[in-house]
Parts: sequence; C-alpha cells; structure tokens
Amino acid sequence: MSAKVTIIGNLGRNPETRINANKTFIANFSIAVNNQRKAATGEQEKKTDWYNITATGKQAQILAEHARKGDPLLVEGKQTFSEWTDREGNQRKSVDILVQDFRFLGMGNRRDENQAAPESVGSQIPDDIREAMNVAPDDLDFSGDNFPAVM
Repeated sequence: MSAKVTIIGNLGRNPETRINANKTFIANFSIAVNNQRKAATGEQEKKTDWYNITATGKQAQILAEHARKGDPLLVEGKQTFSEWTDREGNQRKSVDILVQDFRFLGMGNRRDENQAAPESVGSQIPDDIREAMNVAPDDLDFSGDNFPAVM
C-alpha cells in the first residue's frame, strides 16, 4: 500500500529520461521542499526535505521538455520508501513519489522566454497554495513525533 501525497518544491536537478523495456517514457528528478519547524528550544529551524520523483508516459515527456533545475512544481502522487546500501556500505533511505498529476508553478530562475511551460498544464499559483508555501504555523512542534529518518 502507498500513500497519496501532494508536495510543492523546487527541482533539484533537470529530469533524466529513459525508455524502459515496455517502451514507456520515464523521467526521474528530485524535488527539494523547504520547511520551517519549531525546535525543542522554541527557535524556528529550517530544514530541506528531498524527494525522488518518477513520471511516466506523456507526463514524463512534458516534464522532460519543460522542467529545469530550480523550477517550482506541485506534484501529486503515490509515495513509497526505498532502502539500499550505498557504495561505502552505509544504509540509506529515500522518499520516492510516482507522479499522478503535477502543475508548473513558474519558471524558477530561468530568463529564457522561449522555454516557457505550456499554458495547458497551468502556470499560475492558486492563492491558497501560495499562502501555504509562505506561512508556517507557529504552534507546530515536531520534537516528540516519531517520524522515520529519511536520508
């Protein structure tokens, strides 16, 4: 079973593409989500969470063509966790998301007008999402929560 999630963040790298044995177009990239949390000391602390994203089919083609490192993106999809051992023998974990839907939220730091995202995908940030991106509630305290560590 997997969880459905919605995240808003910035691409950490340009999409890497391939075609699998079933002739399905696949795009992989990462998204960084910046969060502010109240630490046990009462101070606000900033933390960046990283997600590995996989898109397939037409969505993968659109993302590969138009999304670039630094671009803000809203992604909805199925969340899974992966565990592996890296080259140095360290145990690693990652949060992986299979894209079900997405929305371009702008073009990040790009200045080239010739690479604008297609308007049919949507490039405006709805007011409620814009608010959620910029406001972190002051009364949240995650210090006692037992979330799994994700590296």
